[in-house]
Amino acid sequence: MNIPPINLKVQFKSVRRDILRSIREILDEQKLILGKYCTTLEEMIGCYVGVPHAIACANGTDALILSLMALDIRDGDEVITTPYTFFATASSIALMGAKPVFVDIEPEDMNINPALIERAITPRTKAITVVHLFGKVCQMEKICDIGQKHGISIIEDMAQSLGAMKDDKMCGVFGDVAAISFYPTKNLGGIGEGGMVLSKRSDLGGKIRKLRVHGMADIPYHHEMIGINSRLDEIKACALVKKFSHLQKWNMTRLKNARYYNRMLQSLPILLPRIEDESSHIFHQYVIRVEERDKLQTFLKEKGIQTGIYYPVPLHLQECFAHFGYARGDFPEAEKAALTSLALPVYPELKKVEKDYIIRSVREFFS
Repeated sequence: MNIPPINLKVQFKSVRRDILRSIREILDEQKLILGKYCTTLEEMIGCYVGVPHAIACANGTDALILSLMALDIRDGDEVITTPYTFFATASSIALMGAKPVFVDIEPEDMNINPALIERAITPRTKAITVVHLFGKVCQMEKICDIGQKHGISIIEDMAQSLGAMKDDKMCGVFGDVAAISFYPTKNLGGIGEGGMVLSKRSDLGGKIRKLRVHGMADIPYHHEMIGINSRLDEIKACALVKKFSHLQKWNMTRLKNARYYNRMLQSLPILLPRIEDESSHIFHQYVIRVEERDKLQTFLKEKGIQTGIYYPVPLHLQECFAHFGYARGDFPEAEKAALTSLALPVYPELKKVEKDYIIRSVREFFS
């Protein structure tokens, strides 16, 4: 067999006709940027999550940057975040001139450890950026309490968690602002780059809408602030609109696949992802923890099974962040996760025969 980490070709077949029809319509009309599909997408996502402000932008990294800009993060400020996540979570902070202040993760779900956040707060701390890693919701009640206690804004990096819920609340409603990615491999992935910023606050929503178009308000060429150019193309927006109706089903299928893996792999010396309920983990990635990670990955590759390592180098050890003064050993749980984490294919189009083949192969490795 040859099993990829995600099969976008199979997924596209289910929406191909609708997307191509809409693309032809867009090209005929030549309304190519921030048109009706972009507006529809914003309305869909805003209603789905439960926030009044949803602002589409060019990509997930820009969504984080716009979030930080809206909160006036600037030179000398500090933003607390996790060292175990995709690079953009911290690089967006550094691009604002601020310092990413890392806090170690919990070993069980690899999300930021709320018990360690308060000791990292200083007079320079302006925000906390949480990451719902791999689609698993962080302990937002505890984190929001900390933010409220200290007057610190909360940013949700939900690049991997659109559709995840905790206590009947969707990701994106807990914090002051939230950032979504529509990168093609996400649970709701586009036909190119794409992103969105969410907020329940009218002041931030209005500001972000201006910031994405060079700080321009309703009057053309009149700029109230210095913003960036981060608009979503109509062709990309229309593909997301057509895919959106499938998101809930895709997320539930990912969860079903994860439950099946957990049931069939529970006897092995593997730390499996914890599934607490039906909604708090949407399994953007199904990540196991295993001491002989690299050997297992090589073994599975020889079997035709492609896996992923997310992430091999924690952010505090990245060369470009060396000037912040972090060292190996500062965040032991993140460093251990970087050495032991392995993502198995979990995409919704995965066939049962493929899942069974993956399970047999993992068992064979340990036998």
